[in-house]
Amino acid sequence: MKILVIGNGFIGSSIIKRLESEGHEILCFSRRHNLEITSQQIIGDIFNFDEFIKTLNWKPQVIIHTAWVTAHNIYTNDTSNYKYAEFTSNLARVISQKSVEHLVILGSCAEYGYQSSVSTAGITQLQPNNVYSEQKVVAFNSALNSLFGTTVRLTWARIFQPYGLNQDKARLIPYLIDSIRSGRQVELRDTNSVLDWVTTRDIASAMSWIISHDTPTEVDIGTSFGYTNLQLLQKLEALLGNSNQWARIKELSKTGSSVTQVGKDSPLFVSGWLPNDDIDSGLKWVLEK
Repeated sequence: MKILVIGNGFIGSSIIKRLESEGHEILCFSRRHNLEITSQQIIGDIFNFDEFIKTLNWKPQVIIHTAWVTAHNIYTNDTSNYKYAEFTSNLARVISQKSVEHLVILGSCAEYGYQSSVSTAGITQLQPNNVYSEQKVVAFNSALNSLFGTTVRLTWARIFQPYGLNQDKARLIPYLIDSIRSGRQVELRDTNSVLDWVTTRDIASAMSWIISHDTPTEVDIGTSFGYTNLQLLQKLEALLGNSNQWARIKELSKTGSSVTQVGKDSPLFVSGWLPNDDIDSGLKWVLEK
């Protein structure tokens, strides 16, 4: 299958490598070259839309769009969110007139906003509460409208809490690992909320499943198991054989307890896909590399 993947970052590269291993013909469009990817790569800027659209002359059957602003501590209200939403809307509008069969776009669990119970795609109300999540919802609705009545299949895949190899060191799991190993005090902004952590290799597995199976338009990619940041810290301490940080946590702010977790009746689970990693095997994988 000819698959165009937009973005070769933390999640995109895992998806590409999985699809490469399955024998798909991959073309990657990204702003930087990724040495770990063996497939053809085009270096460019998606915001130069007239140039990007020439990539469709390759005639991909599937497009997987992973590009969005994710820079730690700035992405939630960064103004580039508007540009990514505009690109996504334009992409859906243009391919409605092309030979593309399937458009897969990576959404985010942030679209659900504050929830007190588990979330299920297509059922749980979207309640975005920052620019990032608001513009994700804008892009989702625009893509729905553009592709309504066409033959293009749309999948909007909301990713829950991703982690894996080569993750930004400022993100929570790399930060906790580094703090435990170095003996530094752990600082947490939230010790009460429940989060659903999913490995990038499981996200890649889900992408493979989605493009080869009949799944609903809206899907969630997670595990259906949730952990607080304190529980996550405890698991890492146990795996690393160091429990000093448990007594030295500094909570930066008091927060309410929200639940960011996929429901067990998630459409993707119902379709037959299940993650291979639980939190223990996933953390061991990260620590072993």
